[in-house]
Amino acid sequence: MAGEQRMNLFTLIVFMVVIGAAIGAITNAIAIRMLFRPYEAKYIGKWKLPFTPGLIPKRRGELARQIGKTVEEHLLTPESIERKLNEPDFRRDVTVMLQKEVKPLLAADQTVAEILEKLHFKEAEQRTERWIESWIDDKYNGIKNFYLHQTVRESLPAEWLDTAEEKIPDISRYILTKGIDYFSGFEGKWRVKRMTDDFLAEWGKFGSMLQMILGNTSLEDKIQPEIVKFLSSPGTKDLLNTLLSKEWEKLLDWKWEDVFQQFPDEKALAKGKSFILRQLDVPSLFQKPVAAFLQPFEEKIISEVIPSLVEKAGSIVATRIPVIMQKLRIGDIVREQVETFSLQRLEQLVLDIARSELKMITLLGGVLGGAIGLIQGLVVGLF
Repeated sequence: MAGEQRMNLFTLIVFMVVIGAAIGAITNAIAIRMLFRPYEAKYIGKWKLPFTPGLIPKRRGELARQIGKTVEEHLLTPESIERKLNEPDFRRDVTVMLQKEVKPLLAADQTVAEILEKLHFKEAEQRTERWIESWIDDKYNGIKNFYLHQTVRESLPAEWLDTAEEKIPDISRYILTKGIDYFSGFEGKWRVKRMTDDFLAEWGKFGSMLQMILGNTSLEDKIQPEIVKFLSSPGTKDLLNTLLSKEWEKLLDWKWEDVFQQFPDEKALAKGKSFILRQLDVPSLFQKPVAAFLQPFEEKIISEVIPSLVEKAGSIVATRIPVIMQKLRIGDIVREQVETFSLQRLEQLVLDIARSELKMITLLGGVLGGAIGLIQGLVVGLF
């Protein structure tokens, strides 16, 4: 009889342990599922069933805001990002990555025109030439307007003026030498003959009488040596030096606006721009491969420019991280992204992250339920 009672007590305890464990596990499983399910509120007529929708669907907006706030204030903080940007290992990794990426670009056989076309820069050659012409116009007009009301003497450097003044005797000598060479030659003699013939023709009979007086000697034979003699005279050189010096002094007192009135600069400017464009040869520059410009500097770009660029850019970005983060509004980005998730995806996301923990909660509910069933069975059996 006592043995039968012990068997019944054991059966009762086992039964209550199993029931308690089942209830605990099922209750926790239902509670976990009720975090997400149902996705929408359920109604019986006009009466809404309690606990519908589930907790997370019901608090979805608040959850999204809290996640965004947590990420912004505790995860992606300006301090953490700035610290990461300043890490030597991070900068070294970025430098190595850029060096690897740049090498193929430095050896690219694509022309400048092809690359610009891919970047949707239309008529790059023509626009470049127009920009150069506009730049020349702006620079020239700026300089011109600055000096327009100044005299030549005020605008030119003193050493230029001294050098020009020292060159006046050389210019005189050059002019006289060219004059002597000209009038000593056949062309000069022919020019003198034409002049004397015109002179005699204008004087009519007096010219004929003068020709008769000279006899067989022509008038140009008399005049040509005198012209050469006059040009060779030291007095002529001094006279020409004096004349050139006086004209130079007058020119120095001209304002540039007077110079431009006497010598318009439009044609000169147009020819200057045309000359510069021919020398630059913009079309041929655009047809050259990029490698032709970059490869001579490949070693410097890889070993010096990129590390320096990463260092400077990293420091600049790091100091501006708070402003950048404020402009980005990370919290709003995370909130908007979470709000776009479907409830099924949000549920799957949470389950993927905490699946093992949720299983442990269910298991813990079974263990606690079983323990309570055991205690209840003991209490019932003993009392």
